[in-house]
Amino acid sequence: MPNSKSPNWGASRLQADKRTTASRAKTSDLLVAFLSGALLGGAVCWSWIALWSSDGGGPNLEIVSRQMSHGEKLMSVDDWVAKPDLNIEILADPVGGWNLNIITKNFTFDAAAAGYENMQGHGHAHIYVNGNKLSRAYSDWQHIPKLPLGRNEVSVSLYANDHSGLSLAGKKITSSVFVVSK
Repeated sequence: MPNSKSPNWGASRLQADKRTTASRAKTSDLLVAFLSGALLGGAVCWSWIALWSSDGGGPNLEIVSRQMSHGEKLMSVDDWVAKPDLNIEILADPVGGWNLNIITKNFTFDAAAAGYENMQGHGHAHIYVNGNKLSRAYSDWQHIPKLPLGRNEVSVSLYANDHSGLSLAGKKITSSVFVVSK
């Protein structure tokens, strides 16, 4: 090994410093990647815990749902030429959960217009289970992964693009069915 009086001593020392710096950079990159992964994994874990029930089944409806708003804004369709009509049916899915068929007349699901200007006969639906909002629907078939055990009321209401509930003769346009989950 060259000593401090050797002419190549500075070059050898520079190469050793470069190797040390490169090693530290790799260690830092690995540490940042590990910590990022740990934070992301923790966030996913906590989200999973919050969204799924303790029995390992479907969504915990008590946590992720909101009560139906009784003070919401309603939009009357009484003066529309073609008044929307709504019916629903729910079928057990042989693989698991439930398939909800939202049957409408004079109504078009329009996901691209949600939150924009209202247009007669266009909008979306809200799905409720036992009075708790489960989700929005932008098409006529929806899958409900799991219902609470026992008798459940599944309801669907029609909404305009601006998220106002649609009403006819002063009543919100809603259809409900009861289903027993075992």
